[in-house]
Amino acid sequence: MEQTTFTATNSRVGIQGSIGNYGVINFNNVGADPEDTRRNILKKLYQSLEKNQKDLHPHRVPGTCEWFTSHPQYLDWKARETSAMLWVSADPGCGKSVLAKYLIDSIFLPTTTTCYFFFKDGFEGQGSATTALCCMLFQLFRAKPGLLSDAVVEHLEIAGKGFTDSFSELWETLLLVAQNQEAGEIVCVLDAIDECKDKSQLIRELHKLYRTETAFNLKFLVTSRPYREIRQGFQCLKFPGSAFLHINGEDEMDKISKEIDVFTEAKVNDIGDKIKLTDSERTFLLERFKHTPNRTYLWVHLTLDSIEHDIEVNVEITKRRMVEVTSELHLPRTLDEAYEGILSRSSNPEQAKRLLQIVVAAARPLTLDEMCMALTLNDGHHSYKDLDLIPEGRFRDDIRDLCGLFVTVLDSRIYLFHHTAKEFLVQKNLAADPEPSGSDLKWKHSIQLQESHRVLVDICIQNLLFTDLETHYLGKAVLIPEYLPGKIFLEYSATHWMTHLHGSQIEQEKTDLILKLCDTTTRRCLTWFRIYWANMVLYTTPTSGAFANINTDFPEDITTLMVASYFGLANVVKLILESDDSIDINSKDTKHERSALSWASGNGIAVVIRTLLKEPHRDDSWFPSKSEIHGDSMDNHQESNDNYTPLLRTIQEGHEAVVQLLLDKGAETEIKDKSGHTPLWRAADCGCEAVVNILVDRGANMEARDQRTNMTPLLKAAQNGHDKVVHLLVEKGAKIEAHDRSFRTPLLWAAQEGHEAVVRVLIAKGADKKAKDNISRYTPALWAMHNEHKAVFELLTDSNGHEPLLWAARNGYTAEVQRLVDNGADLEAKEDKNDRTALALATMNQYKSVIKILLDKGADTNTRDKSGRTLLSWTAEKGYEAIVRLLVDGGADIEGRDSDIYSYTPLLWAAQEGRESIVRFLLDRGANIEAKDGKQGRTALVWTAIYERGAMTQLLLDSGADIEAQDNSGLTSLFYASERGYESVVQPLLDKDANIEVKDKLGRSMLSRAATKGHEKVIRMLVDKGANIEERDNGNVNFGFTPLLWAAQEGRESVIRVLVDMGADIEVKDRRNRLTPLSWASRNGHEGIVRLLLDKSANIETKDKNGDTPLRLATGRGHQAVAQLLIDRGAQT
Repeated sequence: MEQTTFTATNSRVGIQGSIGNYGVINFNNVGADPEDTRRNILKKLYQSLEKNQKDLHPHRVPGTCEWFTSHPQYLDWKARETSAMLWVSADPGCGKSVLAKYLIDSIFLPTTTTCYFFFKDGFEGQGSATTALCCMLFQLFRAKPGLLSDAVVEHLEIAGKGFTDSFSELWETLLLVAQNQEAGEIVCVLDAIDECKDKSQLIRELHKLYRTETAFNLKFLVTSRPYREIRQGFQCLKFPGSAFLHINGEDEMDKISKEIDVFTEAKVNDIGDKIKLTDSERTFLLERFKHTPNRTYLWVHLTLDSIEHDIEVNVEITKRRMVEVTSELHLPRTLDEAYEGILSRSSNPEQAKRLLQIVVAAARPLTLDEMCMALTLNDGHHSYKDLDLIPEGRFRDDIRDLCGLFVTVLDSRIYLFHHTAKEFLVQKNLAADPEPSGSDLKWKHSIQLQESHRVLVDICIQNLLFTDLETHYLGKAVLIPEYLPGKIFLEYSATHWMTHLHGSQIEQEKTDLILKLCDTTTRRCLTWFRIYWANMVLYTTPTSGAFANINTDFPEDITTLMVASYFGLANVVKLILESDDSIDINSKDTKHERSALSWASGNGIAVVIRTLLKEPHRDDSWFPSKSEIHGDSMDNHQESNDNYTPLLRTIQEGHEAVVQLLLDKGAETEIKDKSGHTPLWRAADCGCEAVVNILVDRGANMEARDQRTNMTPLLKAAQNGHDKVVHLLVEKGAKIEAHDRSFRTPLLWAAQEGHEAVVRVLIAKGADKKAKDNISRYTPALWAMHNEHKAVFELLTDSNGHEPLLWAARNGYTAEVQRLVDNGADLEAKEDKNDRTALALATMNQYKSVIKILLDKGADTNTRDKSGRTLLSWTAEKGYEAIVRLLVDGGADIEGRDSDIYSYTPLLWAAQEGRESIVRFLLDRGANIEAKDGKQGRTALVWTAIYERGAMTQLLLDSGADIEAQDNSGLTSLFYASERGYESVVQPLLDKDANIEVKDKLGRSMLSRAATKGHEKVIRMLVDKGANIEERDNGNVNFGFTPLLWAAQEGRESVIRVLVDMGADIEVKDRRNRLTPLSWASRNGHEGIVRLLLDKSANIETKDKNGDTPLRLATGRGHQAVAQLLIDRGAQT
């Protein structure tokens, strides 16, 4: 790890001790070991693993979850061999998380690579889609290390060391992994996406993934409450043949209720064992619960556990007491009443409330030791030695006495029992009453988040003011992990005190204490700030409680003013400026060369920026210099320096007044950051209309382009959907047809992203609707259609153009197809890739309503695609009976052959694939039952024999098919069916007296072939029909084998038994080597057959043409067991 030295000089931070570059991957080291790079990637991903709380949820009770595992939608999703998504929605308390855990732990096949994430709102990272992707990628790479391929490593190298903070980069990585041939089936389980803060981004990507078919097999199983936002996000995926499936728990409540009964019985028995209930008492308790309406798993669990742990109930329990506690008067009717009952029994309500305030506002789950310290801390504690903490084991029991089941402890960390517990406790807004007037629910909405943050910030500040941080600070050679042990809560206080300060909104009354904490001349500040810096390498803003820390290296020689500006402490900044006449406001840290104004601008803290820029009360000595406003003086060769001026840093927050101030003080409009972005480009990117207007009026270049994509401000605004900015820029003269590196214009970007308002603006200003990019060659209309932006599509397609019709037909957009064909769209236009018309595309996707429209308009039913197949050929093969009927009724040629070498007719396809109803229909419409394919000359009957279509064989025979039809090899249906052992096909053919004497080109009969392959049942059927059991092969290569000889040679013991029982000659010899069945079996080591033939009195001393006996043949081939058997049976040695 890098080490940087701290020293205290002239009010600057001097960093003593070593700073660990936690989570930083040095991708670009020349000559780096590839395995080291892989290990670094895994370490980076691993940091998110502790936020995945699957094991927080209980195991399922046997007999539950079966409503789901037997559900047709689940079975369909599970059986699919291509990518598919299953959304499971249900109300709170119905067991979604337990179900997800059960599937992961017990149901998914070992051949499936499973990864998962359980979202949990309220804790840092646990509600993040980015964290979820990090966890799942780590699980995939750990399960199959080969998936962390060179291609993935290269992708992440390009993404850079901040890839774990980028949802888009992580999502692209997941798709790249899924495309790896070694990946196989990947199942991603996401539980409770309703608790995911950025679920809209996640839903959008899932929508893109599953709206079309993929070549890989990446499956998602997603659970959530049935919220409208989620339902609407997935609505467009619900169409016939979609890869998206939905199981609605509300539709399965009868089955779920029965399983809740199973769960209830298990819980009652468990409690009965613990408190020694009799069988009759258990039965009584179970019946009481089963007859309670509106039960959920959660309600049953809470209520029964309350009974189990209620001393008044379970000590000296009587039947009368049980009747009382399970009566309607005592049993909670709702989940809220269950929660109220738990907390009302607290041994110390005041302490319980304080604990719950801490839990609901904490940035992460606190450990038992941390919570113990938080509750123990009082005004008399000034150092760690002043504390007298309860042992962890005893404190765990104290928590149960305080809060009962309301909180749970897992891996020594404290959590609320369920997400609904937080919803019960916390007021949604400050104006809400803790509880309605007259309500018995005293605990409901009894906690305000702002007050909870105040509790925590007081604890954090008191902890950070401990004398230990001055007397035992981070020494020069001390690593943070070595420093923290024994200093309970310090890591949390240092990292999160600012989060709670902003949440409590009490900065003004704490100004003196905060200034003391931020005094960089003290060792205390050096200590906590370094711990903070190492833990908060985030790309976030103050509104989320964290601060932008793009530069991962600790800022050396940072001043108190810089620290206060960085954190947005306006009152502290003001106090510093007013109390120190000698302050150098332009001072910069020596690592990143950033001033207080630059640090404040980076976090977009307007109030601090205004304070730093306002006119001084005394003189101009401390006002920021023009060079400071103009731009940071930085070495461009240092990677951490990003060329961000204060103007660039503040512009993304849209603070037009601050922008105006900076411009008035001389900030330049054309200075670019490292990516080539000007202030105007950044403002357009963010949609800051007022800032854009200010900059354009100041003469900012509207055609300035960024280095990577070559996009102008107008292109970026159009891409992001900022219609007002687009209108402003076009009005001010920006080039409306400007294009980026891929030749996408503003209209192409707006159409691709579905920004209807932007499209309207651009069309009104005359943007070219026929423009195409140089990658996909899509027009704006095609992009809108491809991404299912219907409103945008309608704006762009008034009448002409065949490409929109192809897209509309492919995707089943009935109304759009009707509108386009009514306006004269070319029905016979073909897509470039497969030469398919609109009718062909609709047919492939079974959009019957679209097919009817196109047929009514006269679309050609006999069109062929690039492979030479007709629509009727495709639909007959696939089994789309309804569409086959539509096409035939629409004039499709019933005998139309594929134009490839196979030259199949629709009837041949349907027969081969077993499509009985389609075969019947085609025959009724006059299809030629004796049509043969163009390569092998096989009729439908021959193909059904080859593919074992017994029912289809019967259908064709009943329809008059020629039973003796031969293919180009001269073989019949019966021959193929016999050779393959297809009894269901052989029987109807024999019933129709099919010829059993047909032979192949080697002169072998079907009986001979069946014997070779071991089909004893078919042998019996053929012999019973008169097949010659002794018939010899008579082909050009004439060994003269009988069926028995073939069976002996191939080791078909069961066939030998059948043939011998039916009278086959066991002493028969082949014509070339003069070997009997016993000789062949001995020669080839088939011990069982040798034994069988000897039992049938086969000649043990028979000799072949070379005079070799069975014993000599066995010995010569090394078959010792056979040789010994022959000797034991009397063979001469």
